Amino acid sequence: MGHGHPPGSWNGPGSPVAVDDGTSARTEAPAPGAVGLNGGSRPPAAGGSMAERIVAFARGRLAAKVGDGQCFTLTDRAVRGAGAKSAADFGEITPDANYTWGQTVSLSDLQPGDIIQFRDYDFTRTVVTDNASGTSTSETGGDRPHHTAIVERVGANGSLTVLEQNVPRRSPVLRSQLFFTNSTTRSGGTTTTIRVQGTFWFYRPQAR
Repeated sequence: MGHGHPPGSWNGPGSPVAVDDGTSARTEAPAPGAVGLNGGSRPPAAGGSMAERIVAFARGRLAAKVGDGQCFTLTDRAVRGAGAKSAADFGEITPDANYTWGQTVSLSDLQPGDIIQFRDYDFTRTVVTDNASGTSTSETGGDRPHHTAIVERVGANGSLTVLEQNVPRRSPVLRSQLFFTNSTTRSGGTTTTIRVQGTFWFYRPQAR
C-alpha cells in the first residue's frame, strides 16, 4: 500500500472527491514531487494540540522508516501517539480498505494534522514557458493507487504539503507537494496547468 495513482473533485463533507475516471492506475508510482527533506529523527514535541503532535511525529521522522515502512503505519502511529482514534476504531482493517481516520472535512477546511486517504489518485503538473528562444515544456506528476498521508501544510489553489512514506515503494518518510484541484494559471510567459484524477477523502482526527 502506498506506492501510487488518480484523484477527483470535492463533493462535500462525507463524500469522496472523485475527478476523472478516464485513467487507470499504474502499478508503480513515479518519484513524488518532493519539496524538501529534513534529515534526522527528532522526537515529536510533547506539548501542543493533537494536530500539532500528529505533524510533529511525522516531521520528526523525515528520512527514517517507521515500523514496517507502510504508509498506514506512519499515520497509525502518529494519530495514536497524539491521543487520537486510528482507522481501526472506525472499521475493519484490511489491506485494500478505504480507511476512515475521523470526521470528514472538505478541502477548503483542511488544516495541518488532517489525514488524506487516496484511491487511484494521480496528478500532472505541466509548465509551458514562451520566451525569445521559443517554447519549452516540463511535466511532473505522481500517483497514489492506495495510500494514506498526513497534511503538513495547506497551500493555495488546492495544493497541500504532506508527510508520507512508501512512495515510491520502500521509501522512508518524505515531504511531498500534491494537488487536489484542476487549475490553469498564467504569469508572464509561463502557463502552469494542473490536472488531478481519482478519489480521495479528507479526515480530521478525533480524540480517544
